[in-house]
Amino acid sequence: MTTRLPNLLHDLASEIPIDVESGLRPTLRRARIRRGLTAGAAGLAVVGLIVASLSAIDLLSRTTTPATTGPNPRPAGFAGLWPETDVEALAVTQAAIDEGHVPLQASPEGIASLLAVNVLGWDPGDDQVEHVEVRGSEAEIMIRNRVFGDSVQPTTVKVSQLGRTGTSGAWSVVGVSSPLIQLDELAHTAPGVVHLSGRLSDRFEGASALEAQVFDGPALVPSVGFARYELTDRTFAFDVAVAPTPDGRATLLLTMPDSTGASLGAVMVRVETPVGDPRPSGPNLNGVPPDVAATAQRIYDAALAGDVDSLAPLLDPNTFAYNFDDGSDPIPTWREDPSVLDPIAAVLELPAAEPRTIRGYGTLTIWPYLIDTDFDALTERERADLESLGYTEEDIQLMIDGGFGYQGPRLAIDQTGLWRSFTTMGE
Repeated sequence: MTTRLPNLLHDLASEIPIDVESGLRPTLRRARIRRGLTAGAAGLAVVGLIVASLSAIDLLSRTTTPATTGPNPRPAGFAGLWPETDVEALAVTQAAIDEGHVPLQASPEGIASLLAVNVLGWDPGDDQVEHVEVRGSEAEIMIRNRVFGDSVQPTTVKVSQLGRTGTSGAWSVVGVSSPLIQLDELAHTAPGVVHLSGRLSDRFEGASALEAQVFDGPALVPSVGFARYELTDRTFAFDVAVAPTPDGRATLLLTMPDSTGASLGAVMVRVETPVGDPRPSGPNLNGVPPDVAATAQRIYDAALAGDVDSLAPLLDPNTFAYNFDDGSDPIPTWREDPSVLDPIAAVLELPAAEPRTIRGYGTLTIWPYLIDTDFDALTERERADLESLGYTEEDIQLMIDGGFGYQGPRLAIDQTGLWRSFTTMGE
């Protein structure tokens, strides 16, 4: 094929969708959040049906020690880490259980299985409950991924009934730990910065990195903070920048992902955040496929933090197109000048264009939608979005007069979640 990807992307507005060639290489890393919840109990109901049909039907029939029915008094502060992080969310889940929508959340094993699929990235049916210990309204479940084999020790999930107790009360995750990851006490080194340190178990070899995801609610996205740490030995120490939350609390998930994105080991704990309104903007993922959305979120978080190293695993340096240079590795250049990444967050906050299929490159989702805009008939919304990218009326008029349409920064991600291109400006 002689046509280079940068030239194709430069004129995408006139590209006619064509069939994708067979044999495109698979995604380098499966997105953990491809089965992520949308929000609240409704998302759990959908994924719960998947899990129940494949791996957890037997969970509801297991014999466990019943809890005493009644209210469950708690000290100040809500202990839930997932999927409920406040009493309002718990009330929604409890109502859904009462209506028969999320039966898995009415058992300790069920909520552990939901966590395995929706947070740890395990395939439905791969989770296996090894041990359950119920003590009234508290329970501890040890789960194992059948695919990992005996070399990977089980993950321990602590759950609790934070509201109603008894056979119909909702169970929430209050802690996750793994013998593979030994996390030191968290340190808040600056406002909005959390320092993570610790070491890995000597019993396991092969992990290449740790990922820290900070989130506030039932889904991993939108993210409150993200960082990836490339392992060189068995110790780790790195910072995660976190955005404000209304109550100054969020959930930290530290995972050791395998090559497919499934968590070999995980730790989940409460983390403090600045108090305030959440970041009003994030990547616009409306209508975006899950694998693409996962990569867009990670690009967004890393660009805001100026974390070039977290961007490296998201692209293939042999095929990535940076500023019309096809097959270039931009990471060394970005390390020298991370400010080049400044436009990325603003671009991702706008809607994406309609996906288009290019022979040999697959189906691409491109940000921003402005690549399809008719500059001879700009709407007020389009003008406002151009201004959000820093363009003045004079700049916009130059694009109109030039007749080439949008000439600003753009990026493309293919359907596997691989980042394919980033262009800082038009030619």
